Amino acid sequence: MSEPHFLPHPPRQAFRIARQRRWALYAVFTLLLVTGIAWLVVRWSVADPETQAPWLAWNMKLHGASALAATFLVGTIWSSHIRHAWSRRRNRFAGGVFGFALGLLLVSGYGLYYFNGDLQRGLAEWMHWIAGLSLALPFWWHLSRGRRIAR
Repeated sequence: MSEPHFLPHPPRQAFRIARQRRWALYAVFTLLLVTGIAWLVVRWSVADPETQAPWLAWNMKLHGASALAATFLVGTIWSSHIRHAWSRRRNRFAGGVFGFALGLLLVSGYGLYYFNGDLQRGLAEWMHWIAGLSLALPFWWHLSRGRRIAR
């Protein structure tokens, strides 16, 4: 049996994510941003969020499900987009910043779910808020830079 043939340098189109997957990523990241901002607004503007905003629990369940979907979708583009582009040194800095912010969100999200102490949980909260709110900029930057390079 022969070995599978891999192109040492995939064609330019290999970096482009399929339209359905790309739009799924956009939808999931938008949902994450909207549900996260909604939680932050209620958290900082309402005196007793549990009684004055009963929908907040469902908002967080939707946020968690979206985070799971985002993790899955990023995993699906690992070999077809991320690895190929990284090996070709394409859009590395923007992709690296975006990947770093995603890593912070994964670690801090895990911490929010499992950490017990006030200090650990407080640090995880702040790290998650900052990384989540600032992720929109590296995401947009990575997209626009990649499109500009592709032209």
